[in-house]
Amino acid sequence: MTLPHVTLLYGGLLTLLTTALGMNVTRVRLVLKVGAEPGPLPRRLFTAIRAHGNAVEWTPLLVIMLLLVELSGGASSWLHVAGGTLFLGRALHALGFLTKVKTTVPGIMLTWCVGLWLPVWALLLHFK
Repeated sequence: MTLPHVTLLYGGLLTLLTTALGMNVTRVRLVLKVGAEPGPLPRRLFTAIRAHGNAVEWTPLLVIMLLLVELSGGASSWLHVAGGTLFLGRALHALGFLTKVKTTVPGIMLTWCVGLWLPVWALLLHFK
């Protein structure tokens, strides 16, 4: 069996990004001295939590789709385009979410494009 090298690359990169976002939540909690007790959150902590949460909501499913398309014989060059676009989209979203740089919307758009492209590609491979 051939290893899914493209998915290994982008899955690894996206996992590092998601882990960094999770570590940022912990860092902000420590700086603000806020634990996990219920109640209103400082805006900075809420933003860090949502940046991480958004990555966790989108990344796993799309990496699984990338893997399935790769294992089904999807062209390596197009898999790199999909994986690279997904990574760029997630990184731009996180950057825009956590800073004043206006990259959130482009990040969302790139993620949505991959989120629509991969399942359509998977269906095309299935019915081919």
